Amino acid sequence: MAAEKTNEAATILKTNKMRYTYKDLVDMVPSMRRAEFTNVYEYLHKTSDPNDNYLLEKISKHFEVSVTQIKSKRKFSDVVMARQVYLTAVKVCTTKTLSEIARSMNKDHSTVFYAIKTVKSDYQHNAVRRNKIRQLIAKLDTVKQELLLDFFDERNPNILATYSVDADRVAAPSGLEA
Repeated sequence: MAAEKTNEAATILKTNKMRYTYKDLVDMVPSMRRAEFTNVYEYLHKTSDPNDNYLLEKISKHFEVSVTQIKSKRKFSDVVMARQVYLTAVKVCTTKTLSEIARSMNKDHSTVFYAIKTVKSDYQHNAVRRNKIRQLIAKLDTVKQELLLDFFDERNPNILATYSVDADRVAAPSGLEA
């Protein structure tokens, strides 16, 4: 019975061109095999030795804040937002624990937990910050995009299409600019 459901889920995934979120996939797996599925999914989609500098540099460029400011104790709103998004992205895109992430930033694990909670709340309730975070997610690689969109409960895989830069939408420089 369980093997039939697993085969049925695999067939659905192969025949259907839709992209599924983690929660959709978990619902397809029989309940007695969900823990095993979760471990395999995390192993395949998260990196155990991540290149945190990639995320740190992308976030610092996007929020126009230096890397040293993100790692500092400054409490200006733009720096705090960049730091919180970085902590959230590292937690979502890697297998690091809250304590490991906190140690890398000289913070406490509860600070990381608060940052994750704050960013998720801001994403749900603040349209300006949601757009800023979506613009950042559009600049990341596809695996990190999927993980972050799944974290923010975005069901539409095409949500980032409006945030990506198309060659048609970028105007060629005029003679005065060149």
